[in-house]
Amino acid sequence: MSRYCTIFIFLCALATATNAQSFAKADSLFAAGDYELAAVEYERCVYQSESRQATQQALRKKALCYKALNRYSRAAETQSRCTESYGDWLQLTLYSYLAADFSGAATAAANATMLCDTVGEDLMLLQMLALNELTLYDSARIVADKLAAHHLAATGDDISSIVDSIYSRQPSLKSEKLGWYLSFVPGLGHVYAGEVGLGLAAFAMNAAVLGFGVWQVFEGCYITAYMGGAGLLSVTYPGAMHSATHYIKRTNYLRTSAFNNSLRQGIMDAMVKGDGHQGR
Repeated sequence: MSRYCTIFIFLCALATATNAQSFAKADSLFAAGDYELAAVEYERCVYQSESRQATQQALRKKALCYKALNRYSRAAETQSRCTESYGDWLQLTLYSYLAADFSGAATAAANATMLCDTVGEDLMLLQMLALNELTLYDSARIVADKLAAHHLAATGDDISSIVDSIYSRQPSLKSEKLGWYLSFVPGLGHVYAGEVGLGLAAFAMNAAVLGFGVWQVFEGCYITAYMGGAGLLSVTYPGAMHSATHYIKRTNYLRTSAFNNSLRQGIMDAMVKGDGHQGR
């Protein structure tokens, strides 16, 4: 029995030394800040590795290269090939969130919740923020309540009160479909988006072009009416519709961002304050 144990220990030590040697070049490139070449070298390690453990380690390090390059989509893509532990799921959620892939971040966090025995505050915070970005406020509120129950600030308002306060003021978002229908009347979509001045300008411009075309028809200047009236209207009218849609999306984005920023800052401040109090 002792002989088998000795052989096993020897093989593990040999594998560890081999892995360390195979990572040496990639690690040196990473340490030198040459993250692009380091990522290529880590992928070579993945291809040549003889153990699953070495493969997973190389993928984790490759994902860190892309994170250092601020290429979060590639980091998430790489990390998705390595989901062995809670830490892997956390990194995948983080990379997806930083890449603005909020759906991917929410999915990764949900998978971690199902597959891992325990889930930390860091993952719950990312999941809540991702769901907020997707305007899935009811689902985000459930996660926020779990976070509040998991971590109560020791002094002042706790996270629970912050969650109650902020979620009672959920942003009122504009309907893009309704805005599109309203924009059939030039300027009305802008007014719906809250851009009254732009709406009046869009209405006045389209009315002026249409009036010019009608006037030219009554004057018998049909070519001018066609080119100056109908021709310009074919540009200004769909342009006004497109502009209205843009401003509706912009209004929703600004309101959602303000809400998410307020929630994130409030919760993180409460967590830091609670940790600081507990550390005394």
